[in-house]
Amino acid sequence: MADADTPGTRRWLLLIYRVPQEPPGRRTYVWRQLKGMGAAYLQQAAVILPDQPAVRATLEALATRIKEFEGEVSLLETTSPSLAWEAEIVARFNSGRDAEYAELVENVERFEDEVARESRRGKFTFAELEELEADWEKLGRWRERICSRDFFSTHGQAATSVALARAKQALDAFTVSVYAAEDPAPERRARVESEDMP
Repeated sequence: MADADTPGTRRWLLLIYRVPQEPPGRRTYVWRQLKGMGAAYLQQAAVILPDQPAVRATLEALATRIKEFEGEVSLLETTSPSLAWEAEIVARFNSGRDAEYAELVENVERFEDEVARESRRGKFTFAELEELEADWEKLGRWRERICSRDFFSTHGQAATSVALARAKQALDAFTVSVYAAEDPAPERRARVESEDMP
């Protein structure tokens, strides 16, 4: 029996749907759900995704929702008809993810620029650190979302990891500077505490 991950025998899920035009919010909802999953459109209202348990469960739930919208939907299983077809589909998925990773890397670089700018200004405050940490967490969540739909581990994933590691080093250095600026030196703390003693 051929392995499901062997090129040319990969299994896929095909969702074909039709959602009524009114109200328009329903079509937008379906589109956003599929975009969030990283689905590739074969044509209008026909998407394909790798056959994985989590993907299948999500598509089944979406199919149910489309029916609740009084739409029409078919969820079908298929396999790659040829190596060439499979390579084209995988490339389409990878192109989409690489574009997302590239956008994330641009934002990581902007984050690094912000850290460098505040460092040059000497703005080593806990308030600034808190803002930078919140931005850092957003970048991490963004990466997790992309990785969750990066079914074939694109080159962009590795490049993003490198950029994030570099940005983390910058944030760590900024954090050290903040604590050095905000916290008195041990000798000064001891002197202040001794002066405050009755």
